[in-house]
Amino acid sequence: MVDHKQALQQARENLHVSAVPDSLPGRESEFQEILGHLETALRDATGTCIYISGVPGTGKTATVREIIRHLSQQATAHRGPAFRFVEINGMKLTEPAQAYSILYQFLSGDKVTPKHAADLLEQRFRDPNDDPQPCVVLMDELDLLVTRKQTIMYNFFEWPNRAHSRLIVVAIANTMDLPERVLTNKVSSRLGLTRINFQPYTHQQLYSIVASRLRGLAAFDSDAIELCARKVSSVSGDARRALDICR
Repeated sequence: MVDHKQALQQARENLHVSAVPDSLPGRESEFQEILGHLETALRDATGTCIYISGVPGTGKTATVREIIRHLSQQATAHRGPAFRFVEINGMKLTEPAQAYSILYQFLSGDKVTPKHAADLLEQRFRDPNDDPQPCVVLMDELDLLVTRKQTIMYNFFEWPNRAHSRLIVVAIANTMDLPERVLTNKVSSRLGLTRINFQPYTHQQLYSIVASRLRGLAAFDSDAIELCARKVSSVSGDARRALDICR
């Protein structure tokens, strides 16, 4: 039997924001919607771009990663199409244009400068190629890839529309209207983005998130979780904040 000290230590580990939970309470509908779009694009081997917005701590990245895990398991079991996956995080780039180099190196294995990579990717997605596997790109922290000319955001949104690209871009940002603000309405409307907005978590959802990570541990009184969930939901609805407070 786990003693109270051990239970508290295990709770600290389970409540860490980097811990991978068994489930994602409160995002079931968003999970199914994004999964449906990705399954269709992978099955048809067509490009698409999904733009996901929502304030920090609303489960955007965690949901997409869970979907990718699910699709990868399906592919491994031969119950779904094979694909390649790469994650580009704006926070980890030394400059926005490095996104080109990361994607090109992932696809080809060759390391080139951002400018050369942009030219090679443009050619790759313009012409028919013999690469049968679709590529799913998760562009996280998209807000940090904004540049003066906006060519990076435009290219990553426009390339999936090419007939032979087989490129699927899942872009995550904190603001709902980022494409309109940085690209002009005329351009952004032509790109035909699939948009999904994550609302802040309600106190019931926050309670479920914390409680699910503490299942089987006699570490918390349910009233304590309820108090934390209500306080956080009234301010931000940020699940990471609720997890940190409980830790």
